[in-house]
Amino acid sequence: MKTSTDEELSRRFYILNTIVAIILLAAIFVSISQFGAQAWQGQRQIALVIPGEKNQLGWNKSQYTAAKKACDELNFDLVIRENVSSDADACRKVADELSKRGVNAIVFANGCLLRSIIEFEKVYPKIKFSTIESISVLHSGGRYSILSYEASYLAGILAGLHTKTNKIGYVAPFMNPEVNQGINAFTMGVQRVNPKAEVLINWTGSWNDPIHEEQAVQNLKAEHVDFLTYHQNGDTVPNSAERAGINFVAFNETYPSHSYCLAAIKIKWNEAYMDLIKYKDAHELKANYAFGINQGLIDFEILNNVTKREKVLIDTAIWEIEHGRLIFSGEIFDRNGVQKCAANETISLKNLQNNMNWLIKGVRIVGN
Repeated sequence: MKTSTDEELSRRFYILNTIVAIILLAAIFVSISQFGAQAWQGQRQIALVIPGEKNQLGWNKSQYTAAKKACDELNFDLVIRENVSSDADACRKVADELSKRGVNAIVFANGCLLRSIIEFEKVYPKIKFSTIESISVLHSGGRYSILSYEASYLAGILAGLHTKTNKIGYVAPFMNPEVNQGINAFTMGVQRVNPKAEVLINWTGSWNDPIHEEQAVQNLKAEHVDFLTYHQNGDTVPNSAERAGINFVAFNETYPSHSYCLAAIKIKWNEAYMDLIKYKDAHELKANYAFGINQGLIDFEILNNVTKREKVLIDTAIWEIEHGRLIFSGEIFDRNGVQKCAANETISLKNLQNNMNWLIKGVRIVGN
């Protein structure tokens, strides 16, 4: 009887151990399925922060669409945060929330300033922070610069050739180096083909302010502007220009149903996002990279009512850029007559990005 009892106890102990092992394995499996999957997902997440809504035509939609495409191709999940202002506190709040979520990269496409991003890197060293604008920073070291002003130069050539009143409009938020690059390059394009024309600037005070943007178009129309372009986030300016019967070059979008949209400045944002996601840190850039027409990242798309002569002159300028022409070279004077570049000089990219706080001769400010 004793042997039988020992065998029974041993069997019961074995069964109990087996049950405990099964329970532990089940618990481990559940843990891996839930928490492990979440951890893996966090490692494969890119967060995009934009100032408006993701489906808003213009800047916001172009950023979202490109980032989504790049993430899909590289097998990352895209986390989107909409309607985030460029204010440091707002950016810090979203950075804190996203860091707790476990994302491994945050791209601020809302105008967040470099000094804020450098501060975030100190607080969240495991996250790669980037901005992706015409002047962009990749992590704390290298710059990833998109030379959108090259397409602005081409837009200026088209405007200078197409205008009948010699008054050309430009709607922009405010003065800063990025905005000024576009305005100055556009004006240089105008002056290349039409020295008699002037460029009229109307500031709106914001990247996205439909009321002031609509008023800006009306102000420019009152000045007899018959051609314009803009540097704003949304689609208010192109829609207003269409209603006003003013020819225009679109920015970040094409408007095939708008008969007054002659061309569009297009940036291949998906390729830029592919680069920003693939690079682990700034050191992989090795240098301050600048991407424009010559690198295939900028496109100037002709849409409507452009003459053969206008297209030939634009194609000529594109060929020159592809073969080494630099836009900001040769004699350049600001609105006050101060020389900013000599005949045998070129303004460096660093100088353009940090010190272009001036507007070129030939620009007149209206509406303020």
